[in-house]
Amino acid sequence: MRIFLSVVAAALLLGGCSTIRIAYNQAEHIIVWRTDDYFDLTDDQKRMLRAELDRIHAWHRATQLEVYAHLLEALDRRLARGPKLEDANWAVDSARAQSRELVLHAYKQAAAVLATLSDEQIAATRRRFERDNREFARGHGVGAPEDKQKSLRAKRDLETIERWAGSPDPEQRAHFIALSAAKPLDAALRLQDRVRRQNEFVALLGERHDARFAQRLRDWLLDWNAQRPPDLQRRVDEYQQAHRQMLLSAFGELRPEQRHKLSERLRYYITALRDLARDATRRGAAGASARDATMP
Repeated sequence: MRIFLSVVAAALLLGGCSTIRIAYNQAEHIIVWRTDDYFDLTDDQKRMLRAELDRIHAWHRATQLEVYAHLLEALDRRLARGPKLEDANWAVDSARAQSRELVLHAYKQAAAVLATLSDEQIAATRRRFERDNREFARGHGVGAPEDKQKSLRAKRDLETIERWAGSPDPEQRAHFIALSAAKPLDAALRLQDRVRRQNEFVALLGERHDARFAQRLRDWLLDWNAQRPPDLQRRVDEYQQAHRQMLLSAFGELRPEQRHKLSERLRYYITALRDLARDATRRGAAGASARDATMP
């Protein structure tokens, strides 16, 4: 489910409407490929996963894309009137609510596929997590001097701003870098938290043959931070609030034409999502017509 959402999010970040359409329509193939990369699936498992994804994707296309479009419209209105911290919190809560909808719809199918994994495949997953974590540590400067960590993070923050609002001028760039640098260091914190989640997931897979596995998977996916230690939770909360405040401050520094570009980008995605949703309506109508034609 998380991979499905990441595919949708990646499609939105790629650019043009045709690219979004291609990425979303190919979501099943992308997810099978990514899942295979983690679990080294057998051919039978791939076929099973594709069949489950086909049903999930049809539901998602028919029911969720219009919801996403409405959320982006609401975000655009909030930005237009001048966003505040509660708007940033609303955006996070809205994304979590949509993730919850997907989990509740698809956890049984996910559990059915995961229950077929062998011990060797789970061991392969552990190795893939370890490889990912090494790449994360390198990319985020875990263990590097503070200025190196902040430089890497500022680069990512600037790329996010540029993707949505266009290139900043030198004065804006310097200010955005300063805003990013003011946040608490987060590289080691994020690595610690992702390792915790990975360990919890692998431990959960150890129960995959238990009759209650699907419910346990559902509960974990709905709140995979429930077992986060209190001190880690406090530090994560501090960083997340600082990050949201940075984005709000950066938005306040945007020129009118940059805010217009951001709004245009949002509206472009709204149109793309609704185009994809209309595909579901057309497919449903075509399917109904075909069924009617075969009825005696």
